[in-house]
Amino acid sequence: MTATTRHLRGPSGDALSVAGVVLAAGMGARMGGGKVLRPVDGVPMVRRVAVAALASHLDGTTVIVGHEGAAVRRALEGLPLRFVENPRYADGLSTSVHAALGAVGTESDAALFLLADQPFVSAGFIDRLLDEYVARGKAIVRPVFDGTPGNPVLFSARLFPELLRETGDRGGRDVVGRHAEEVALVQIDDPLLCLDVDSPEDYERLAGRMK
Repeated sequence: MTATTRHLRGPSGDALSVAGVVLAAGMGARMGGGKVLRPVDGVPMVRRVAVAALASHLDGTTVIVGHEGAAVRRALEGLPLRFVENPRYADGLSTSVHAALGAVGTESDAALFLLADQPFVSAGFIDRLLDEYVARGKAIVRPVFDGTPGNPVLFSARLFPELLRETGDRGGRDVVGRHAEEVALVQIDDPLLCLDVDSPEDYERLAGRMK
């Protein structure tokens, strides 16, 4: 598979580059480890997410690895991805966000953060979020189902300095809270698009749906 590259165009016709980031460094302790490597329809969850990102109009995709990093890399063999190690993954999600922004740097106008345990994220879903970013001009874009916001979440580059100041396992939640008026919520009608697998019970319910 080859990566898709398309520079989005802003209202004035200027090129906009949105980097893709797959957060795959966590331990998945509630799943007993190896969460993102669990198969869905025979494919590791992290690979499903990465394939969707690569088929979308994101401008390149970076995978943040940490816990079981070698196994995650093997699960993604053959895909045109950039890998970044996060040796501090045990200190919380914010450290993976920091590692991602260190890699993205000033190359992009925004970054879309995808969770590696959301196996039903699709390229079309990602592209819809990108189109909403262009059309609505907000600093943050995220999906919402039945009134509940979910992931993935897009952040404009002007919020990167704030994300770099976050600590612990909050990721970008506090940044979203401080900029509520700058959030574009994208209504979706399929809860599977935002489904993330956090526990053995979640995975068992998912396995039941696939039978």
